[in-house]
Amino acid sequence: MGLIYDVFDKFSIVGIVIGLILGIYLAIHHNESNLWISSIPFILIFSILITIFPIGAAIQDKSKNGIPIPVNALIEAFILNIAIIAVSTAFGVVIGSFIIGNVITDNGKLPSLI
Repeated sequence: MGLIYDVFDKFSIVGIVIGLILGIYLAIHHNESNLWISSIPFILIFSILITIFPIGAAIQDKSKNGIPIPVNALIEAFILNIAIIAVSTAFGVVIGSFIIGNVITDNGKLPSLI
């Protein structure tokens, strides 16, 4: 089970970078509503692709050491990949919005609810 987490830790950095790039791209092209919808399948597909490496490590560990494949650890790695990419995408949108200047400031005033 430790080998899965070791491989997951190495590839989670790739997920963070891809999420930031996707978020900055979405911030630049923020007026296209189809990009927001198409980013969800991209996040899921890329999470599946990154999860293939821990699955390969689990299969290799089973063939070499005879350790059973922990399915719960693989599901946890997949869900964490989704979370890592989605959160870094949100940060990329915020960072990209500040970079290109499409931020509406409130000048320290709270919006009126009335």
